[in-house]
Amino acid sequence: MIQGLRPQLIGLPVLETERLILRAPIVSDWHAFRDYRASARTAFTGGAKEEHEAAEQFASFFGHWVLRGFGRLIAEDRATGAPLGHFGPMQWQDGAQVEMTWSLWTAAAEGRGIATEAARALHEWAFGPLGLTSARAEIHADNAASHAIARRLGGQISPDIQPRWVAQGAVYLFTGTAP
Repeated sequence: MIQGLRPQLIGLPVLETERLILRAPIVSDWHAFRDYRASARTAFTGGAKEEHEAAEQFASFFGHWVLRGFGRLIAEDRATGAPLGHFGPMQWQDGAQVEMTWSLWTAAAEGRGIATEAARALHEWAFGPLGLTSARAEIHADNAASHAIARRLGGQISPDIQPRWVAQGAVYLFTGTAP
């Protein structure tokens, strides 16, 4: 890469909540994401990854926006500017139902309602300006925090649908109405 030249995504939505700014991924988010993907925090999202695998996943944040016109946003702490996690819809296969995703990158971000706050803002955007009419979330059976977020967003477990990427889990279905 040419020294000093950092391509970036422009024109993406910026969602603001009381404590967070959900914005496009930027290059400086890389180290926090890399550390998250190398950690045990990823036990419910495919497990720890080598740096090159994490780099591919991070690059997919950018590419998904280009491919689909929507994607994951980074939740930034308003007070510190620190990236806390990623939240957003994704669709890896043409015609597949959109999946809502959320992950906090550090234990320090847990237990304060940050994930729910970001997921609510994401839900409002996805079923508002983005125009989704339905979506899903695939959640590992043991991920109690994510199950709670899905329920708070009005997600309903679909016993007839099996998760595609997690062997033991549930699929929640969403519509535009959240409690």
